[in-house]
Amino acid sequence: MKTRKNNMKHQKSTGRVLFTALAMTCAVAIGGAFALNTAPAAMVASAEATQTEAAAPIAAPVMDTSPAIYVNEKNANSVVGIITNTEGWSRSYGVQESMLAQGSGVVIQEGGYVLTNYHVIEQGNAFQVLMPSGDKVDASLVGSDSALDLAVLQVSEQADTLVPVSIGSSENLKVGSTVVAIGNPGGEVLANTVTQGIISALERSSVSSSNTTRNVAYIQHDAPINNGNSGGGLFDYQGNLIGINTLKYGGSYYSSTSYEGLGFAIPVETAYPVAQQLIQYGKVIRPQMGITVRNYDGPDDPMNDYAPASICVYNINENSPAQQAGMKQYDFITAINGERVKTSRELTTLLDKYQPGDTITVTVVRYNNVSMMPNNYNNYNNYYGNWPFGFGFGFGDYGYGYGNGGNNGGNNGGNGSSGGYTTTDGTLTVGGGYTTMDLQITLEAQK
Repeated sequence: MKTRKNNMKHQKSTGRVLFTALAMTCAVAIGGAFALNTAPAAMVASAEATQTEAAAPIAAPVMDTSPAIYVNEKNANSVVGIITNTEGWSRSYGVQESMLAQGSGVVIQEGGYVLTNYHVIEQGNAFQVLMPSGDKVDASLVGSDSALDLAVLQVSEQADTLVPVSIGSSENLKVGSTVVAIGNPGGEVLANTVTQGIISALERSSVSSSNTTRNVAYIQHDAPINNGNSGGGLFDYQGNLIGINTLKYGGSYYSSTSYEGLGFAIPVETAYPVAQQLIQYGKVIRPQMGITVRNYDGPDDPMNDYAPASICVYNINENSPAQQAGMKQYDFITAINGERVKTSRELTTLLDKYQPGDTITVTVVRYNNVSMMPNNYNNYNNYYGNWPFGFGFGFGDYGYGYGNGGNNGGNNGGNGSSGGYTTTDGTLTVGGGYTTMDLQITLEAQK
């Protein structure tokens, strides 16, 4: 009943407002009639002036202020196409090249150095760069890093026509900031395609896909990208490189729904240092403990008969830092310098923050009794199925596609993976109590 009363009160109030408005209209009408009787010429002049003002045309913009125009012109000689081939030989035809894939790249340093995605070039052994002029020139592989899905090629021919990109920063970006993507969706047919969008989200480290073995704090944006954009540049409104376009969201494996406007770029703060190491050393120098590990599913905390969610040490290299520190087979790594880790991806991401020669504290759980039950390891298969977005790799219920076009684009993809892994070793069982200990390990450079 109280609600009904309030509604009625609102209706009465509305009626009062309506009445007041009508009264003001009548007053204006009466006053207007009086004015017409006393000063008709003035009223006519005022009416003509009002009509003239209403008919005045709206001025056209002096220029197009879209930032994409400036960004495209600034980077006209800084974004290229990548063509990945494989060379073969037969008695009948001799040496032949077959194209495997196409992607994009950005000129990262003078001397013809071009940064692209590793997945664009990983299956090839002969490479070409599609120059801004439209010419195709041979390129050599300087170095690659599958861990972060990056690679550097170099061209010698026409290298002096290429202009390195201006390195920007993603740290000052805000959600809603304008971004421009430049690349070759579909390959050379649509070379130098420019699309514009906004930053949709920052530091999307929850985006996990098998193109990397490290966590990446991706830039999410809605500038349209497709197969062939991989390795191309994502720029801010001033034309500075802020990311390398790498992934496109493909949707759920369990649904036919497709999605648009969900692109992901590796931040320049991640990509540029890797490019510099690849140019200088031909590889990325990372620290290591000298162990082989596997993810282990379990409770958050260790129990007498259940090892915790952790990284299980399966093998230890001879004379490695881990062996020298006293690590043993079937130790379960749970923390690095006090920071909890549960997967090898989390472990490697943390280790990348250190340098060879640094000493870290590794927390392990060691059980008194450990045995392996053959051929019954209770984990899950990684499964990769067809997906319509080029190379798509899915985790959980979602697939993140990264495409390079060519013959492989669209044929390989990913669905949701249940997590874990399959091993023929068997099921690891623990018991007899456990000990938690901290090991001081001095990291060495990967060999």
